[in-house]
Amino acid sequence: MPEVIGVTSWLLAGWYWGDWRNWKKYESTILFMIFVDTLYYYSSIDHRLWSLEPQPPFRSEIIALLGEYAVFVSAILMFLGRFPSGTRRGWLWTIFWIALFSLNEWALLLTGTFSYDNGWTLLDSILFCCIMFPMLRLHQKRTLLAYALSVPICIFYICYYDIPIR
Repeated sequence: MPEVIGVTSWLLAGWYWGDWRNWKKYESTILFMIFVDTLYYYSSIDHRLWSLEPQPPFRSEIIALLGEYAVFVSAILMFLGRFPSGTRRGWLWTIFWIALFSLNEWALLLTGTFSYDNGWTLLDSILFCCIMFPMLRLHQKRTLLAYALSVPICIFYICYYDIPIR
């Protein structure tokens, strides 16, 4: 049930505050985030750092992932759709989203909807969010640079956490 409440809350927030009229403007960034998340889930299937723990009524990890994707779409439409002008305001907005995602993950941990393995911690997730949100903004503005920077970041995580590549 916590997952249903969480996904529904994100969808309602996304519906209200997301920039749905201009969703095409964010489509490639949405697909980028979903692709990277799916790549993580299926390349690290035997050595996960974090996992969704499907809760009733979602008994399948695939269904739980679809809920996660809905959250991503809503989050990107709100984060990028309302991104303020000005460097200082942009950084404050990014910090707000890092805090929001970190608090959301902490709540998921408390409800048993999310778990960590292989040395990953909430602090690692917070640091990951510190990379993820600027990368989402970069992807929207300079797509090729975001792809180029994603490769060494992925290699770092694979090496640091000793994730076997199949």
